[in-house]
This record gives sequence, C-alpha cells and structure tokens, in this order.
Amino acid sequence: MKTPKSKFQVGDIFSVKQDNCEYAFGRCISQISVGHIVEIFDYFSEENIFDTNITNKRLFEPVPIDTWGLFGKRKKEGIWKVIGHEDHFIPENVDHLRYWGMAAEDGTDTKLMGVFDNDCGDIKYSIVNGDEHRMQSVGSHFKIKGRENEVFLLRSPWGDIQVKEEIKKYRQTSC
Repeated sequence: MKTPKSKFQVGDIFSVKQDNCEYAFGRCISQISVGHIVEIFDYFSEENIFDTNITNKRLFEPVPIDTWGLFGKRKKEGIWKVIGHEDHFIPENVDHLRYWGMAAEDGTDTKLMGVFDNDCGDIKYSIVNGDEHRMQSVGSHFKIKGRENEVFLLRSPWGDIQVKEEIKKYRQTSC
C-alpha cells in the first residue's frame, strides 16, 4: 500500500499559528523517509504575512516534522499553512546536523542520519547495565558518551505540540 504524499515540498515557506494568536514561520529544508526537515525562523507576527528578509536567522536547529499530520489532506494538528515558495532553494548551514534513530532489530545499534537522509554512521550503545548506557537524554536531544561536544536530535517526526513547545522554550531564553 502506498503512503499518501503531501504537496509540501523543499523551499515552501509556512506559517504556524501559536496559542497566543501570533504566527511563527519556517521553511522546508529537505524531504526524508519519515517526513520533512524544517527550520523555524526567529520571526513572529500577529498577521500571517512573512518578511522574506528574515530567512537567515533560525530560532533553533532544524527538526523533522510529521508532514502528513500537519499539511496532508487529513491534517489533524494545529494550523499550519504553506504561504509561499522559494524556487531553487538550496539549504545552507546544514552539513553539521545529525539525527539519530534505531537501525538494528535488536535495538542496540543506532544510525546517525543527515538532513538529506544520508547515512552518517552507526552508534553502538548498551540499553542495559546502568553504567554502560551511552545515550543521555537532554530534553528531545541526546548526548553520546565520548562525543560530549555533539548533541543529536531524535529522527522521529515532530507534531504541532512538540514544535510549539520548542518555540516557546527558545523564545523565553532569547528575550
């Protein structure tokens, strides 16, 4: 059975209605097997109008989203709307981004994946034996023992609630 495809595509500019009646704005960076990777800009407005001069400042690192649940024909979460498209968009400042997800059937190996679904290597870790745990949760991000300077985001698509929580968190710390 084929999975229905959303018309959401790389280069689309979108708005997300916040709980306080403001709009947040973002852009689709890439399509991946579990949805799309999007960036949210550090720009908010009481009107659903986006200033295209703001696209160079992200509020936080790009995240994977549940495209079908947010933009599909049967969208079930929040008020997300495509309000424009940037033709010939080429993502910048994304080569350093890594997302992790389970790769092996036994649940002890993970894969690091890049923004374009490119394989960035395996991570071995123990899911038992207390001291041997190598993954440490930092909210929705994870640190890996021995790679202290790197933080990876779970490669599981976010919905409306997760994106709004992250926006709220970053707006509180940046004001």
